[in-house]
Amino acid sequence: MAYLEDYKMDPNRAQPLVTFSIFNDLADSHDLSLVRCDIINHGIEDDEGRKVMQHMLSAYEIEETYIQVKAFNQEPEKFDLDEYMSSMDKKWKEGCGIGFVE
Repeated sequence: MAYLEDYKMDPNRAQPLVTFSIFNDLADSHDLSLVRCDIINHGIEDDEGRKVMQHMLSAYEIEETYIQVKAFNQEPEKFDLDEYMSSMDKKWKEGCGIGFVE
């Protein structure tokens, strides 16, 4: 993940803030995937990084939010960023309830 403005200016030079690695080697045999989150920007606290990771995972896991991800990726001209940010702000304040291991 990187700042949107940095990405818009030059996608190849946008500095990452947080990176995610998904290890799905056990997905078929154990219905389990492992996720590693690395905070690159030292201005991001561990708790903030955890919340970002949880929200990213829930965006793909929960059908209603995955629809938004799909729209963003496949029809960006129809994607309402302000609406999405408002709904994510509300969820951020409530917490998303996805379990994780430290």
